[in-house]
Amino acid sequence: MKITENIKKIYKFIEDKFIKIYSFSENKIKYFINKDNFTKTKLLIVLVISCILSVLCEYTIFRISHPEYISKVRMILVAIIFAFIGIHFVFKISKMYEFIHKNRYKIACAFLLFVMMFKLSGSSIVNFNGLIQSHNDDRKYHTLLGTPRMIRTDEWATSTTYILSQGMGSNQFEYFSDKLRGTDTDMFSVSNSAVFDILMLGRPFQLAFMLFGNDAGLSFYWYIRLVAMLLGSYELCLILTKRNKKVSLCGMLMITFSSAVQWWYCMDTLIWGQIAIVLIDKFMITEKRRTKYLCALGLLISGLSYVFVFYPAWQLSFGYLFLALVIWIMIKNIKYGSYKFTKHDILVICITILCLVLLLGRWYMLSKDTLSAEMNTDYPGERQEVGGGAVNLYSYFYDIFFPKYEFLNPCEYSSMLSFFPIPMLLGLIYVLRNKKDLHFWIPMLIVSGFLSIWCVYGFPVWLANLTKMSMTTAGRVTIPLGTACIYMLIYLMGNFEKEDKLLNRKLTYVLTVLFTAFIAYKAKSTIGFAEEFHYLDNFKMLVAGEIFIVAIFGILNINNEKIKNYTMCGLIVISFMSGLTVNPVISTTNIFYTKPVAIKMNEIKDQEPDAVWVVNDNGWYINDYPLASGIKVLNSTAVYPNKELFKTLLGEEKAEEKRKIYNRYAHINLQVVNDATDVELIYADNIALFLNYKDLSKVNVKYILSTEDFEEKDFEEKFYEELYNEDGLYIYKVMEGK
Repeated sequence: MKITENIKKIYKFIEDKFIKIYSFSENKIKYFINKDNFTKTKLLIVLVISCILSVLCEYTIFRISHPEYISKVRMILVAIIFAFIGIHFVFKISKMYEFIHKNRYKIACAFLLFVMMFKLSGSSIVNFNGLIQSHNDDRKYHTLLGTPRMIRTDEWATSTTYILSQGMGSNQFEYFSDKLRGTDTDMFSVSNSAVFDILMLGRPFQLAFMLFGNDAGLSFYWYIRLVAMLLGSYELCLILTKRNKKVSLCGMLMITFSSAVQWWYCMDTLIWGQIAIVLIDKFMITEKRRTKYLCALGLLISGLSYVFVFYPAWQLSFGYLFLALVIWIMIKNIKYGSYKFTKHDILVICITILCLVLLLGRWYMLSKDTLSAEMNTDYPGERQEVGGGAVNLYSYFYDIFFPKYEFLNPCEYSSMLSFFPIPMLLGLIYVLRNKKDLHFWIPMLIVSGFLSIWCVYGFPVWLANLTKMSMTTAGRVTIPLGTACIYMLIYLMGNFEKEDKLLNRKLTYVLTVLFTAFIAYKAKSTIGFAEEFHYLDNFKMLVAGEIFIVAIFGILNINNEKIKNYTMCGLIVISFMSGLTVNPVISTTNIFYTKPVAIKMNEIKDQEPDAVWVVNDNGWYINDYPLASGIKVLNSTAVYPNKELFKTLLGEEKAEEKRKIYNRYAHINLQVVNDATDVELIYADNIALFLNYKDLSKVNVKYILSTEDFEEKDFEEKFYEELYNEDGLYIYKVMEGK
């Protein structure tokens, strides 16, 4: 018995000790896990785990998706992503995001310094690796993250090369350069390049090219637009929601990562328009004169930048949207606020307008010939649109698949995450039932209705001309219309109060099904029924339907706070699905300068910097490749027509006869031939120039970069000297007298 009792006592003692140790350990672990305790220790743990996971990903996942090279920079990027996710478990979410909110501009500056230090950008220039000596490989010729987008030729095959050309060769950053088109070309107005001129006040994103060189300049130029879009959208959403940070965060991400913004990449028109609205509001609510001066300077920069975009298709349609917002801002601050125009403010406004007019006057004086040539082209200058039949009005339903699955032209079919027409209908119901916020809803509903009619039905010719909408297309106008829908949705979520009325809960179940079915049908009808587009298969329809039926139900019930919070999380996820992975991450611009053919071209350029080149190819993708090195390329993209070139080659009479073919923005597919020189139209922005070898001297061509072996072509006489032959690329020197 004693033994049994002793065993029981020992067991009881051990049990008590174990319970105490367990309870003590549990309390300690809970205390450790509890956010805001041992933050330094936990941050160190998060950092270590992030580094380990990053290395593991590099040697497993990225060996499959990016098998080319082990990348230390990619490991750093992935570690940062894991660390950001990890700190959500270290700090309280509310405190963490409040810290980010308060320090958002410092964080943005740190981000820009980081990408410039590692020479990162989101360009797709690595596509040149498959076109230019693909056997000569280097890790700098591949993406760090994501997929290069071949369809974005307007970025990687054209505009990036123009911009880089300005910092290379002789006569850098001139307003008129003879590198592009091989003749004096306005590099400021139509090529979006950096120049040494006071007008760069309206092109601040390109200043880094002049200050830090091409690598860091491209990094800054690429990501400052992303930063400006994020911050501009956030600040505008804060105004729309009366400083509701959660809803503003949702609005910021919906705008920035909508498919259209990422496929067209952070449209400057939208960036500067949003910034201007924010600055107008700030100018009116602040009492500090110093702040008013800074706002005036910002408005001067924004106004110039908006004009210098020089793309009427978006400038005009977005202009209507921003006009509606300006009307709202004015009424909000004058009628419902305390703002009154003072003599001081009127003077500041007048000086700002005067400076704007003077700078625009300088621009006009410098570029009037360019503007005239551009506006008088047969394409796109003579385009006469009447609207109607927009195919991408409902494409937000399926553009969540664009980053993953190949599609014919995701740029043209991309859209804003607008949920059109639901926000407009909800806004109308809100106004009718509550009779509130009319100063916002009336201008916004009018402008969104105006744009909707243009996109769906179109205007009569007289109305299209009167409103100047004839200068834009229905497909382009869906972007500002979608942006307006996002603004209206964010306004509703940020301003809805408990006593406000919207929709009956039971009715929302029916409307959710009806709206989802309607949107799915409209989306399918634009691309799914046509055999050549057979894109929306049953699987995609099912996935999109499940996603959007939940999102639409949440939107229809945003008067419920709990549902609204869940809905915002869902909208952020859909935004990321639509646009987060559209653009790749690359490092440096080496692909233009370290390929063997590029090295050889630069050697020749250093010896003969004024020599004119042509690119002889069966296409046009590599026409602008030499431009990035500062080489003068006669058949590089004609950003506006080189009429003198065709007059010289075709003669006055034939050149006038064929004016409609070359009088356009065009990629020039040039081939050196035996036959008489001629030109043909291939597509709206693509022409073929068949150049007789005897005419090379007429336009002072000295060198030819070719994808064809001239030895295999049956020329009547030898007019060239071969200087380079490697990997299917040839460089020929045109012999004098030939």
